[in-house]
Amino acid sequence: MPGQSDCVIAGGCCVNIVERAAELESLDSALNDCAAGHGGVVLVEGPVGCGKSELVSEAIDRATGRGWVVLRATGAAEEHALPLGVLGQLAASGPPGLLAAAVSRVPGALRESTQSFGAAVRRLGASGPVLICVDDWQHADDVSRTQLLHLARGSRRAGILVVLARALPATVPDPLLETELLRLSGSFRLRAAPLSPAGVDTLLDEAGITEGPSRRLAHRLSGGNPLLLRAVLADFAAGGGALEPRSDGAYAQALVTCVARVGAAAGAVARAAGALDGHASAGTVAALLDRPAAAVAPVLHALAEGGLLDGTASTARFRHAAARAAVLDALPAAERAALHQGAAAVLRREGAPATAVAERLLAAGGVPEPWAVPVLQSAAAYLLAAGEPRTALDCLRLAGDSFTDPRRRAGNTLRTAEAAARIDPEDAELRLAALLAEARTGHLTATDLNTLAGLLAVHGRLDEAREARDLAAAAGAREDTASAGGRTGSGSGEDAEAAGAGADAVPEAGANPSRVAIPAQLPPPWYGRSAQSGAARAGSGAFGGATAGRAGDRGVGGAGAGFDTSRVLAAAGSAGGGATTAIGGGPAETGGLTDGCRPGRRDAAVWAGPWWLEERAGGAVAGAEAQLRSALGGCPAIEPVLHALRTLLYLGGPARALPWCAEFAERTRECAAPGWSAMVRTVHAEALFRQGDLPGAEAAARTALELVPRSAGSTVVTGTAGILAQVLLARGRADVAAAELARPVAESGHATVPGLAYLRARGRFHLAAGRCHAALADFLEIGRRMRGWGLDRPVVLPWRTDAAEALLGLGEARQADRFVTQQLALPDAADAWVQGVSLRQRAALLEPRRRKTLLDRSTQALRRSGDRYELARTLAEFGRTLLECGETARATMVNRTAWHLADECGAYPLRDTVESAGPVPAPPAAPVALPARSASCARLAELTDSERRVAALAVHGDTNREIAGKLFITVSTVEQHLTRAYRKLGVTSRRQLPVELQLMLSEA
Repeated sequence: MPGQSDCVIAGGCCVNIVERAAELESLDSALNDCAAGHGGVVLVEGPVGCGKSELVSEAIDRATGRGWVVLRATGAAEEHALPLGVLGQLAASGPPGLLAAAVSRVPGALRESTQSFGAAVRRLGASGPVLICVDDWQHADDVSRTQLLHLARGSRRAGILVVLARALPATVPDPLLETELLRLSGSFRLRAAPLSPAGVDTLLDEAGITEGPSRRLAHRLSGGNPLLLRAVLADFAAGGGALEPRSDGAYAQALVTCVARVGAAAGAVARAAGALDGHASAGTVAALLDRPAAAVAPVLHALAEGGLLDGTASTARFRHAAARAAVLDALPAAERAALHQGAAAVLRREGAPATAVAERLLAAGGVPEPWAVPVLQSAAAYLLAAGEPRTALDCLRLAGDSFTDPRRRAGNTLRTAEAAARIDPEDAELRLAALLAEARTGHLTATDLNTLAGLLAVHGRLDEAREARDLAAAAGAREDTASAGGRTGSGSGEDAEAAGAGADAVPEAGANPSRVAIPAQLPPPWYGRSAQSGAARAGSGAFGGATAGRAGDRGVGGAGAGFDTSRVLAAAGSAGGGATTAIGGGPAETGGLTDGCRPGRRDAAVWAGPWWLEERAGGAVAGAEAQLRSALGGCPAIEPVLHALRTLLYLGGPARALPWCAEFAERTRECAAPGWSAMVRTVHAEALFRQGDLPGAEAAARTALELVPRSAGSTVVTGTAGILAQVLLARGRADVAAAELARPVAESGHATVPGLAYLRARGRFHLAAGRCHAALADFLEIGRRMRGWGLDRPVVLPWRTDAAEALLGLGEARQADRFVTQQLALPDAADAWVQGVSLRQRAALLEPRRRKTLLDRSTQALRRSGDRYELARTLAEFGRTLLECGETARATMVNRTAWHLADECGAYPLRDTVESAGPVPAPPAAPVALPARSASCARLAELTDSERRVAALAVHGDTNREIAGKLFITVSTVEQHLTRAYRKLGVTSRRQLPVELQLMLSEA
């Protein structure tokens, strides 16, 4: 029955032949008839590797076991033209001395040899049954084929059984001869078909492959071909129980052998099918080989029927890449490249997708004709959208190798840099830097220069972006002048070629419009361009407003010897500016600003969000979330995503930004864009840091650094390392932070927006080590750069309070106060986070009584901001101030809250400072311990709104009278609310109130 194994005794060995019971029964019947004196002809047919030779061998074994005379031979394609080749083998396999002398290859003696051989075989048949077996019958020479026909005609009466096996399809040299064979009495066909899935299962069970991916892969690879299945099992055994086909493995080599046995034409057809992988049909293969489709179709059909290809003659492909590689690797490299180029041309003419054509061009490793460039660029666009940036980058690199015109090359380099940023941002930055150097020679158009500026801005290289804008303005002016001078439509050949860069992308007649190339100069989808004239572009491309110089000008000294505080503070006067000029240099700049109102703001806005004031921040946050929602599908461009995430972080707060950061970190991972993912995770780390989740921020930053190479020139690495170092310092791991800061960083990396985080980390490190001069230098350098870029926003980086802290350490209280006052006068001071940090630093300059009031306000602001770490810092300072004012009870409450917040944040140095600042009791031992967090949170829900507000202010450390004044109720009412709150929460004093209440204070 099908699916079962027949155990056949042959020479004492047990051989399993699966799903061949009917064929073996027919062979036995033919043998029995021959033994009874009635010979015949059996023609065994089937695809290569499907068991024809096994059936012939089985017939030989059974006849030998019966004592018959057995003559055997095997045809070979290389011996097809050798007369008497097969007869010679048959004669040599017979009884010694009886047949060999009858065959002579002497010219002119062929007829006598065949007659002599036939007579000798008939004499053998007269004394007993004779079995004549010829495998690969299709390759037998013509003389042998004719003689075997003569023997077959007399086999019925002479007790001779002729068994002939051939592979399908066979190119029969003499169809009439074969037809004559099958017309003889006692002749019949046997079909050796591929195994059914049940038959494959039987052999897999016997091999011990019972389940899992290997079993499914074995089914797919073999296609039911027994020979291929045995090779698959050999690979399985060699792999130690894992099936991983290789181009030099048993499976791939068996397939190559099977292809060769199909016929002379099969090798070329198989290689063409491999080059056309997934698009191979009789028509495309015939076009590639320049042969008639009618001659190709039978060969493709045979390859598919034998399981060598998956599919039919209308569409076929190899079942595994290893098999395809083995077939193609048989060709010399030059011939293989030419085959791939031919396949690309065929697929282009057939209207195949650009990605399919580009795949063949990549395999060829060259651009054969001009049409290939726009196809490669179009394929790159599709691949980027599909989340395959590495292949897209390969397409753009190959296209770039073919350009000679610098303008066309520049457009391709911009695309290449955008694709490279998804994988390795530093690679993209190097390409952009090289392109900027080329732009200085005047070879780039205004359009390309503006695109270059936008890409440089995404990487935080705002100085280079400004230079590119200036170059774009100049180029635009030149283009307008040339246009006004009548050059339109009559430019030089080079200009015409550059202007027509996208001409190759025009679809040819009959082409599928959805599959044509994107024009070569198409800008990235996220980067808007205006249709302004060159003069307008000149105005919008230059940076306006006062600046503090370019990145290369150092306004302050380094951290070395001879540091002059007075000189630094003089420089700080220009860096700090007045309250009305803090955002760039003019009083008007403190008004309601939009992204497009100032030249260059569109570049800086990538890092700071919209330049809107508090009353419009809500609209900006809503717009950012709408932008992110619209980008949820596919692989969106990174610039608007980063812009929206930073807008949420700086204007909406970390709690608003974090879910979106996590969402797009995952989406960029799914898009196989580790460079983009690192950028998003850096924003994620900053948001976690601003929420006070120090362990989470450290984990996010480390993940970002693991996604890209740790190279010195990458702005992503520089910025992320800066955030990581700040987090490590807050967690008390100064040694690890020092190691991060000790990594080599290119000097140009400091002159970027991400480099500001690195400078701030270095300044905080110097400050923690007591090196206030070095810290001040770094903080002032940050301010100088931010002002020069038009990016002076405390909500992005409050460098003035950092500088004030360093100045206070140097005893420069007056100058420190100046910086804090400036920061509080900026529009961003309306932000709760900026306000809280600024008020805390301002309080450090005041005497305890006044300091207490500002710290109280700082606490309220930081609670609203959601930054638990900065809140813990303020509460710790608040507790110390209360102790100085003699308010011990309130200080104890505040310190306890600060201690718990610092502990939750992982800010252990801050927590330990709180413990030593006053009488902060250690957590009491059980069973007097505070209720568990989960239990206390559940009990808080039992409080009324009034009880919750009163209890929250009590945790804050306010007295009953202060609570009554803030809530406009009587002291007696406060006492009643507290009594009921104590009872519901299961506590007996303020010191036992849950810490969670302090987070509710903003609702009080």
